[in-house]
Amino acid sequence: MNWLYIGLAAYFLNAVSFVVSKAMLTELIPDAWTYTFYVNIVGALTVFLIPFGFFVPSPAVIAASFASGVTYVFALLLFYKLLRREEASQIVPLTGGMTPLFVFIMASIFLGELLTANQIVGFILIVLGGFIVAHEGSWRKRIWNMEAKVFWGAALAAVLFGASQVLMKFVFDNGPFLNGFIWRGFGAVLGAALLLLPAKPRQRIFGSFRHPSIKTESIFVVGQIAALASFVLVNYAFSLGPVSLVNALSGVQYAFLFGFIVFLSKRHPAILKEPLQPPVVRQKIWSIVLITAGVFALFI
Repeated sequence: MNWLYIGLAAYFLNAVSFVVSKAMLTELIPDAWTYTFYVNIVGALTVFLIPFGFFVPSPAVIAASFASGVTYVFALLLFYKLLRREEASQIVPLTGGMTPLFVFIMASIFLGELLTANQIVGFILIVLGGFIVAHEGSWRKRIWNMEAKVFWGAALAAVLFGASQVLMKFVFDNGPFLNGFIWRGFGAVLGAALLLLPAKPRQRIFGSFRHPSIKTESIFVVGQIAALASFVLVNYAFSLGPVSLVNALSGVQYAFLFGFIVFLSKRHPAILKEPLQPPVVRQKIWSIVLITAGVFALFI
């Protein structure tokens, strides 16, 4: 069950990364193409791991590694574009709530991954709690009033995120973690390079190099340290446990995020703000209870 503790730590760090991403997209790097490029070009740092366990695996593993990296880049691009235009309280839970379902389906079909009865109960409780904790008020009304293109955009992002994670699980099942992680980094760099093909996004990305700021660079570095640590840990958890359950644990990050919101909303309301009226707080607490019960079910 080491994957459980590792997954919890990973999603705590991912919640930190989300707060930074929201700040970056709101005030510092509002262009989704540019921010996605910066986030994924960090994959080039995996070259420093080559002396510690790199080798050329089978063609299938190489293809899956590159496909996982490229798919993740475009999932992130779509997610950031939606996050830039729409309310975070809609996009984050909708995409995050659907991703575990697609991972569960794809892992069952393509990896033959089967869960025990207790694991299925834990999966359902965590996903349900994660979906509720990220919504204030009536989530049914929100989805009903949501534009179709927003809903289907979030669904497509969830499919791409799910496909990337299932492909990565295939890589880890067919070789050592470190080597798979290095090849996945190469895939992310390839995906970032593909973002340079359209002329207008390429001009915006290159233009951002000419106007750096200490504030932007400092906040970005903090976010990327958290994101990189989260990414390493969650992928290591994928290599140790069922990808469906590790992904379902992402519901925990919304509980962490709620804590950050309570702490930051009064100090930095322009970046991260959420209503904290008693009905909303009660809803959040009940959802956290569901998540906790789900995590407990995984120990039984």
